[in-house]
Amino acid sequence: MSIENKTVGELTPEELEVLLEQKRKEKAAERLKAKEKYETGRNTFVTQLVAEAKELEQLLIAFKTKCFIGFEEFREQANRYGDIRTNSKGGFSLRNNETGAMARLERNKVIENDERLDMAIPLINEFLEDTVKKRSLADYKFIAALMAKNKKGDFSRASLNILISQKTNYEDNRWVRAIELIEESFVERGISYSISFFEKDDTDKDKAISLNFSALKVELPTSN
Repeated sequence: MSIENKTVGELTPEELEVLLEQKRKEKAAERLKAKEKYETGRNTFVTQLVAEAKELEQLLIAFKTKCFIGFEEFREQANRYGDIRTNSKGGFSLRNNETGAMARLERNKVIENDERLDMAIPLINEFLEDTVKKRSLADYKFIAALMAKNKKGDFSRASLNILISQKTNYEDNRWVRAIELIEESFVERGISYSISFFEKDDTDKDKAISLNFSALKVELPTSN
């Protein structure tokens, strides 16, 4: 009689060990099969998503190229017909006067601070420690907070502008010279351009059309 046809009570210790080992192997094979099925499904899912993402990337690149070329072509026409504001600094908008839809080219300056900012910091620190700290601890903490760097290790543009606005608060040469250096440290490193699109909503207001993947709103199915 085979082991499979015997009851547990009929099995010898050796036969029981063989049966247990067989069951362990079956369980291991089942786990391996389930693991392989899961990994196959996962890999297929990721592969499909990445392939579609690459297609979308190429479509966006082609669309962005088309936009920039088209805007440059229309810039000349818009200039000729006076469709661009005279105070435009490189960016301009084109609107469909029938539907209200609009495409906007924005010119953004890339502003950075050069080495003169690094030269200003020691002057301010020295002035804070031997003058401001003795006169007003509140002012000392306020200015020190403005000079704190962010998580990226950079100074806040807004904080530097506040420092500049405090230029006449002190007559100390170190303070005055430091603020002058900060003012001079702002330099234009380059220009970036962005394009945005709008359509009219039910209240006749411009509604942005989002091409930002993270900002897109989706309706997720609810689980029962």
